Amino acid sequence: MAKWLIVAVLFVVSALNYGDRSAITALFPLLRQDLGLTDVGLGLIGSFFLWSYAFSSPLSGYLGDRFDRGKLVVYSLAAWSLVTLLTGLVTAQWQLFALRTMLGVTESLFLPAAVALAASYHGPETRATAVGMISLGTFAGLISGGTLAGYLGALYGWRAPLLALGAGGMLLAPLCYFLLPRQTPSTKEEEDARPPFLTTAASLVRVPSYLVMLAAGLLPSIGSWIFINWLPLYFQENFHMSLARAGFYGSSLIPIGSAISQVVGGPISDFIARRGVHYRMLMQACLILCAAPALLTFVLTQNQNLIIGAIVVYAMCRSCGDLNILPLLYDLVGKSKASTAYGIANMMNTIAGGLGVFVAGWVKADFGLAGVFAVVAGILAFDALLLFICYAFFLRKDLAAAR
Repeated sequence: MAKWLIVAVLFVVSALNYGDRSAITALFPLLRQDLGLTDVGLGLIGSFFLWSYAFSSPLSGYLGDRFDRGKLVVYSLAAWSLVTLLTGLVTAQWQLFALRTMLGVTESLFLPAAVALAASYHGPETRATAVGMISLGTFAGLISGGTLAGYLGALYGWRAPLLALGAGGMLLAPLCYFLLPRQTPSTKEEEDARPPFLTTAASLVRVPSYLVMLAAGLLPSIGSWIFINWLPLYFQENFHMSLARAGFYGSSLIPIGSAISQVVGGPISDFIARRGVHYRMLMQACLILCAAPALLTFVLTQNQNLIIGAIVVYAMCRSCGDLNILPLLYDLVGKSKASTAYGIANMMNTIAGGLGVFVAGWVKADFGLAGVFAVVAGILAFDALLLFICYAFFLRKDLAAAR
């Protein structure tokens, strides 16, 4: 029962984590008016967050393998909530960019420690389900964060939702401190025997399947962060929605599709893994390949309902496929390196995502957001090809070596 209580707490914290990072996208029109931000400036809001998150993630992951994971989750929650609250008080663009950078640093501590904490309490028969529930929290946060920000922003201005989210997280942190278990090395000898970060990282990048899994997370992240950052503005500009409605559609469609896939996909992935954990990668490759064609809808039609349906289909297939990454990663690298491996993967994902968000803002005027979204289809198709090659030639050999 305790292992599911851990998942429940991490679900709530994960929801706030993604709510805080994504709420600001629903406020872009207000920020553009109040702080004079251009499209490139709006893109940099996401890029500064993602790049600082990226470069902090390897160290954050390593800390998750060296120190108490439960405490790291709580400290990260308290720190990013304070940053979110302070963001609601900025008066200049440089202050906003600086605090978004700090948000990336403080939030980077959470996911590697949280995922490794949950995975260590769950065996292969429930691991994907547990990770899926934590991921479900991220999608709940995307929906509620964007919707709340759009609603409160329309009524009280862009500062109100950031102040509310920040204060809520700071109140939640002490409760989580008492609910999450302590995880420290059992002996000083075990702690001293753990290799330094560079040694651990070097051992990971020598595994071909791990390198492919880095790419398998990196490539879809480009599209994911472009959608998170720009979809609310797309709905407002193309369908002339109100700020609250655009915030809801822009921040809820992908999380809704993804949430459905997390509920269904976790048990399916665990069921498939009983025949062999390598089948998780085959499932991922097939689903990513199915997600790609849906994004061509952006350039083939201007029908709002068809575009909404295509976004949900894309989200369901991509998210259900990506659900297999973390459980497979745990089997591939082992418990002692799981958090570090995930931290490096986070770095690669967010570097690519930050670059994608920035480039989308740069080329938006020439190609439109619809054209930018459609390009993601080609990225997904290439990602699926890499996974099929890895499954055929490397994965089973690397899993055997890990065992």
